[in-house]
Amino acid sequence: MTAGSAATRIDQEVVAHPTSSNLPYQPRMLSRGERSRREIFVFHSPRNDRVVTIAEFLHVAIALKFEFDPNLLCYVERPRRIALSARQEIDVSFWTRDRNGNERFYLAVPNAGTSGSTTGTVAIRDRDALDAAAERHGIRLTYITEREMISSMADCITSFELLHHVWAYRRIAARSLIRAQILGLLANSARTTLANLIQTLTFHPSSVRAVVAAMIHDGTLRQIEYTPGATQAILEVTRGA
Repeated sequence: MTAGSAATRIDQEVVAHPTSSNLPYQPRMLSRGERSRREIFVFHSPRNDRVVTIAEFLHVAIALKFEFDPNLLCYVERPRRIALSARQEIDVSFWTRDRNGNERFYLAVPNAGTSGSTTGTVAIRDRDALDAAAERHGIRLTYITEREMISSMADCITSFELLHHVWAYRRIAARSLIRAQILGLLANSARTTLANLIQTLTFHPSSVRAVVAAMIHDGTLRQIEYTPGATQAILEVTRGA
C-alpha cells in the first residue's frame, strides 16, 4: 500500500496548531530558534482532525504509533513542561486520551539520554529524578525509548505509507459504499487480500486502498503479514468491530 509520495512535509513557517478547546492541553508553541535548529515535521492528523507540528524523528515515530492506535481518541504533542530544577524545564513529549477516558503523559527518551531544556540539553537517564519531577507537577510519566521505536520501525514505516491514503479517504464520494462492500465480502471470510478487494470491487484501486487504510486507522480492519513497500497485504476484520 505504498503511498507513492512523502506523507509528511517540513514547514519552517508553522509555529503551532491549536487543539480543540474541549481538551485540557494545547501543543506548546515552538520558538523561532527551535524551528531553525531542529528538524520539524508538519502533517494533518486524521485522529486529531488538526495539523500537528512535531520536532525530531523520534517524536514523529511515536506520533505515527499513536495515529494508528484505534484505542486512542486523541493525542497532543508537547502538552506541558516539567521542572527538573529551578532553572531547567523539559517538555513532556505527548499527552493521550483513550476511548475509556484514560489519560497518559509520555516522555520520549533518545539513545543519547539527553533532551532539550530551557537552558540547553539536560540528561534524562535518571528515571527516579524524572518521576520525582513529574510527581511534583501532579502527573505520572510513561517512557518510550528510541530503542523501542527502532524495534518497531516496520510498523512506523507502514503507518507512514497508510497515512497518505487516509488523507485521500475523505475526498472519495463513494467511501461509504466501498466500506460496506468490503465488510460484505469479509462477512463470510476470515481474511482477504488487498489485491482481491481491488480485483473484486468495481472502484478505482486508489479508492479501495484509501478506504482500506481508513478502516485500518479506525480499527475496523487489521493488516497482517505485510512488509512495508510491498504491493500485497492480508486483511482481516478486527474482532468486535
